Amino acid sequence: MGEIIRKFKKFGNKAFRYAITKICPFFYLKFFYKKNVGKMRWNGKKSCLSLSFDCDYTEDIMAIPLLLDILSRYPFKASFASVGKLIEKYPKQHRRIIEEGHEIINHTYTHPNNEELNPGQKFNELAASQRMEEIKKCDEVCKNILGYAPMGFRTPHFANLHGEDVYGILCNLGYKYSSSVSAIKTSSCGLPFMKNEIMEFPLSTCPKHPFAIFDTWHSLERGDGEHKKNGEFYKLFKKLMDIGIDSGSYINLYFDPQDIAGNEDFKLMLDYIAEKKEDIWVATYKDIFEKIYAGK
Repeated sequence: MGEIIRKFKKFGNKAFRYAITKICPFFYLKFFYKKNVGKMRWNGKKSCLSLSFDCDYTEDIMAIPLLLDILSRYPFKASFASVGKLIEKYPKQHRRIIEEGHEIINHTYTHPNNEELNPGQKFNELAASQRMEEIKKCDEVCKNILGYAPMGFRTPHFANLHGEDVYGILCNLGYKYSSSVSAIKTSSCGLPFMKNEIMEFPLSTCPKHPFAIFDTWHSLERGDGEHKKNGEFYKLFKKLMDIGIDSGSYINLYFDPQDIAGNEDFKLMLDYIAEKKEDIWVATYKDIFEKIYAGK
């Protein structure tokens, strides 16, 4: 009977997600974020935005200089989820991230389930000691090679391979925050929340597909590119950001450097953020933690 109930719930959840996505995705996302009205004041602004980039392939590292050149034209900083093995191989590019005032967060040493670095393993299937070693070794690489001590972490493939035991590992290493879960699955409606003494910064979802992360893989690479045509990538970003401003919400985006650095929609996104500077606080995870949550 228990198995029948489990399968029924799984089918029900899939049917619900399908119906929402097909019928009223924008309305659903507005309803989801509306619960945040009046809860937060973001450093004097209506909403808060974090930009982050996952640097887990060589192609991503090669795109970092162009990405940093683009970001240097704007008065805000970003968070870079970096892999220990690639930091060892490409220290110059990672040093520049720090030198230009951006943040690096720990993204494990080999990024398990990565076709280039570690194709034979999945992070959630590793023994606890192996997961700890992955995180600890990247931490050591950051300190020894870059002279930089990360405060935050992102699970490889985030929500799909994330487990709550990670928070205990992070606590033991003195970390303060993570960005590894999907906003739509949180009871905080996407606002940062505390989990086992670690602050979690949820990743925002696609306005048109609210049960999928709004990242470059979903938007530009999956299939023939869900949102690649007619400037839809930018239009959906703008819609998501406007919902965030109207509801006082936290918007947390992650992109792959190799897909975003030369993307024209990305430049439009940055221009829109700059245009809305009176409404949006653009902040790294470190900035948010230190200015709002540290000491609470």
